[in-house]
Parts: sequence; C-alpha cells; structure tokens
Amino acid sequence: MITPLNRTTREMKINNVVLVTNALKSLGSATKADLANATGLSIATCGAVLNELSLSGEVLALEREESRGGRPAQRYAYNPDYFSLLSLYAQGSDSAAQIIWSVNSATGKSLAQGEVRFLPSTLEAFYQHIGGLLADYPNIKALGVGLPGVVVKGSVATCDISAFAGVPVEQQLRDRFGIYVQADNDMNYTAYGFYRSSCAGVTAPVAYIFKPEAPCLGCGMVINGQVLQGATQFAGEVSNLPYAGMNTLPVADEMAKVIVSLAAIINPVTVALSGTKISNTMLAEITARCLPFIPEQHMPALIYRPSMRQDYLQGITELTLSNYNLHVVFGA
Repeated sequence: MITPLNRTTREMKINNVVLVTNALKSLGSATKADLANATGLSIATCGAVLNELSLSGEVLALEREESRGGRPAQRYAYNPDYFSLLSLYAQGSDSAAQIIWSVNSATGKSLAQGEVRFLPSTLEAFYQHIGGLLADYPNIKALGVGLPGVVVKGSVATCDISAFAGVPVEQQLRDRFGIYVQADNDMNYTAYGFYRSSCAGVTAPVAYIFKPEAPCLGCGMVINGQVLQGATQFAGEVSNLPYAGMNTLPVADEMAKVIVSLAAIINPVTVALSGTKISNTMLAEITARCLPFIPEQHMPALIYRPSMRQDYLQGITELTLSNYNLHVVFGA
C-alpha cells in the first residue's frame, strides 16, 4: 500500500511510525541502529518512535544484546498480541457455499483456521457467523472479507452468491460490529497472496488465473507490488474477453487465449493457474497453445497452484493488515 505523502510535522511523525513498525515487523526484532539502517531515519528518531510505541504496548522491549565494550543495545519487537485480525471469505454458489476463515496476530501469524458450510446462504447467516468468531476471539480489531464477484469500494456489484449482490457489505459490517472492515473480490486477494508468497520484490507484472467447475474464469494481477484493480474495479474480469464460445473450448485452449491476452496487455513475468479443471501436467500443453502467438522471450512462466486457499487467506491478511495499520495511524 502507498503511504500518504508528508505535508505537516504531524504527518511526518506519523510517517516515521509507519516506517519503523513496518521495518520492525520485517526484521522480527531489531535495535535502534538496525531500524535506522532499514528506514533511513536517524537513531534518535527511531528511539523516540520506539519509546512512544513501547508505552502503548504496541512494541515490546526485549533483552539487551551482549556488550561489545559499551552499553548493550536494547532489542525491540512488534507485539503480536497487540490486536488480532480476521481473514474470511465465502466461496461457491447459491446451491453450495462455504465460509473459510483464519484468525491472525498483529504480525500476520495464523492463530486459528476453519471452514463451515454456508447454509442458508443469506446475509444474516454470514453476519452471524462473523459475530460468533468475534465473540470467540475478542482481540480482533480488523476484518478482511473476500467474495466471488465484483466489489467496488466495499459494495458488491455482482456475486456468484446472490445474497451479496448490490449490498454495501463493508459499511454494513462496520456498522454492525464497530471494527475496521475491508472487502474485495477473490482474485485480487489471491493474486496478492501468491505474489507475496512466491514473487515478493518482483516489480514486473504477475497474474493469477482461476478456473472453477462453473463455466467462468477469474483473474487477478499485481504490478510493482500493487493489485491492479482498474478505474472501476473491473480489471481481471477475463470472462468478458470477446472470444465467441470461449467457455466451450478445451481448458488448455481457453487458458491460452487468456494468457495471450495478458501477455499483450500487461506482459506478466509469471502466471499462476489454479482450479479443479487445471493440473500440473496441463502446463506444457497450455504453453504450446500460446507460443504461436507469443514470441518465446515474452512467454510468462506458468506455475500450477493445487489450491487457492492459502494464497487467498494470505492475500486477505496482508492487505487488510497494511490498510488497517494506515487507518490507525492516519485515521484514513
């Protein structure tokens, strides 16, 4: 996520907090000097931020390092118990749906996971399940929700589970539970989770294609570490590509058409493929279907993902943590 630009002394101070906490989470534990090297801030500035965060309990002071002739340096770590986050998504259709969830620490570590049948597939049943998890884990301060559809600024435009269609789900959850909530579609979260687990640091485009049993396709894209959503959050709706009868083609041909389109538009370095109709043995066939249209040097690497679950949950967790932290410090 992009940190807001500095404009005032207060914003500069808050930006320093973001830099220090992000570096501390990345390093695991660190001294003031370690954080100064990682952030570019002075040791004095890092020390002032750490003192403030230690008083609130957000940062823990650990043991001092062994002395090397001077005063031993104090080590610090972000407090994983400062708050918890609930990552949750609904998948399926009106006839058969599931809710998959994970409770995570403030540093992103999974504390508990589970899944339940989503029946009846109604908004009230969905909200009641979330309420039950919030009661079981009272330290949850933020909620990330994924849905199989088009989600625009927290409201669901279309969805495979019809109860969500047209619902401002983000606002309704905030009003009902009084915590931070963000909602997005399944492929944006999944693509970002894959990027973070397998391509972190890569600036070239990365894409993720999901082919379920139903006659449809989903795609998510990450460019320079940012999810590509498009002007109206419609990016990735590859089922709308203008190929007549595409969903009646053999799967390898269908995938090839999507990959060729992606190569011509965003030129991804890697494309992950997942879904019940995709297999690892199919990748060579898909590549062969693409090469007549894509010069070999522009052909992305294809990676098979046997399940989207872990990518999906990781994407929800990391994006929600990032946005929640900015929400807290900037009041966004």
